[in-house]
Amino acid sequence: MADNTSGFRQAAPDPEFGLAQAQRRMQQQLMETTGVAQSIFHLETQQLSWNTRAYQMFGVNPVGAPITLEAAMGLVYPDDLDLLVRARDQLRKAPGAIELDYRIIRPDGGLVDVHALLYAETDAQGRPLAYVEMCLDVTERKRMEDALIQSARLCRVLDQVSTDGYWEQTAAAQGTSPANSESAPLATPRANGPQRKMRVLYVEDNMYNLMLFDDVMRTRDDVDVRMAQNGAQGFEVAGSWLPDVLVLDGRLPDTHGIDLLKRMRGIPGLEATPAFMCSADTLPEHKILAEQAGFAGYWTKPVDFDKVFDELDRVAASSDLR
Repeated sequence: MADNTSGFRQAAPDPEFGLAQAQRRMQQQLMETTGVAQSIFHLETQQLSWNTRAYQMFGVNPVGAPITLEAAMGLVYPDDLDLLVRARDQLRKAPGAIELDYRIIRPDGGLVDVHALLYAETDAQGRPLAYVEMCLDVTERKRMEDALIQSARLCRVLDQVSTDGYWEQTAAAQGTSPANSESAPLATPRANGPQRKMRVLYVEDNMYNLMLFDDVMRTRDDVDVRMAQNGAQGFEVAGSWLPDVLVLDGRLPDTHGIDLLKRMRGIPGLEATPAFMCSADTLPEHKILAEQAGFAGYWTKPVDFDKVFDELDRVAASSDLR
């Protein structure tokens, strides 16, 4: 039987969630003091009531017609609506409380991240009287979390392409010393062996583009990505690692992608490796020059990763990755 509780957590039944009518006024005062939005759906009247903070959080004017359940659900972010519906269905089936996160779209277009606690008010016999939802606006917290995640990803990319750690790892894998990398011979063409991941080298000086490309490529189990920040680093990685696909930025700090590809064509084993230009230049003449230089495709920024995956699939289908 499929689990229908994915995306939220249900706590065990607890007497504190069976709030009596006499306690509601004190609870509402507490909600106002702490800035918690509260909504109550009364089963007998089939009406929804919000406290002042709920109107503020959802961006609805409290003056006018009473808020309806349909109107409130209409403010839920479409992708999160099913999660909220499933949580409420689960609450009807089992006692206790449900905790979950979802998003709302205010009438002014603002997007708000909500952390909610749902539970049922019951009478002395345990029969439900109302469904209560208490919400906190966690938009700023989410933004901070996202910023921390992005910073961590950027640090990971910086560490990967740093001069010391990255090149030492590359040299160690090839059995050479970083100190002798300038005089070390380029790797010989690959020998026959078992099927392996496709090697993709991305040469790009923009850290955020590197980070994005790295994150997206990690969604594929059949791709192994290495990156470089300039032409010199890219040439060194290409010679020692022998990638199956080259992705080169047009404008690099020390060279142009077209000139870098010409140099890489001199590396044994890379004479015909598929190469793709990845550039913010969208003029037709730039694409023509890249095609004349031997690039198999031209990816404009922001990159269409569906197109990138299609290109990689075509390369994989026509290659013997051994």
